[in-house]
Amino acid sequence: MFGQKKNKKFNYQSRFSKEETAATKLKESLNTSWNDTRRTSSSRNKGNTLFILIGVLVFIGILMYYLESKTK
Repeated sequence: MFGQKKNKKFNYQSRFSKEETAATKLKESLNTSWNDTRRTSSSRNKGNTLFILIGVLVFIGILMYYLESKTK
């Protein structure tokens, strides 16, 4: 008859909670995909750029040697 009171439980969720979680999940997935893409493409591009620069320097050296030998 005189039972103890039970603690009240509230299942309150803010109206923005679903939007916030969806937005943060989307933001995190974009950040991780962007970081993965940036890491893989930058290492690949460095090798290609270095190869092209060395090729251009060799070509300029050969061109200078050829032009100098023609002028003498």
